[in-house]
Amino acid sequence: MNSNFTVVSGDKSKIEDKQAKLEQLYMKAFVRELATISAYSDWNQCRDHLKRAVFYAVKYFSLERIDRRHSTEPRTLEQINADFSLLECVKMLMGQLTPREMMSMFPIEKEYDGEKFGCKDYYFTIEKLKDFDLDKPLGEEGLEDFLWCYWNDDLFAFD
Repeated sequence: MNSNFTVVSGDKSKIEDKQAKLEQLYMKAFVRELATISAYSDWNQCRDHLKRAVFYAVKYFSLERIDRRHSTEPRTLEQINADFSLLECVKMLMGQLTPREMMSMFPIEKEYDGEKFGCKDYYFTIEKLKDFDLDKPLGEEGLEDFLWCYWNDDLFAFD
């Protein structure tokens, strides 16, 4: 056996820095789209901005959830309230989208063995989507049902 091999430890701080920068970029983009949306009086006039805002927010929260999992610092009540308010805002925006629009932004994960393991998979999601009008905005209650039955890693982390 060759004794010239050495073990090199990765620099975790670079990964954390990259993740923090991504979080900041997603939040900045979300705020920019939100400002654009606020200039319109009708949701139908700003569909593209609405979809972008939801996409950026979901990506932000999926990254933040990973970040929080590795954090040892306790969160303050103000931070928790701010997160909750932001989540409620994003859910309100998501409720304006149709299932078809959500599916185009967050495709169903291509996992097919859910029945074997008793969990959600592609087939389960397709079957549950038959209960939805794909071209009608989800609304608040429809959004909860949609998120519950939909199988996508980003939406799973968001919900």
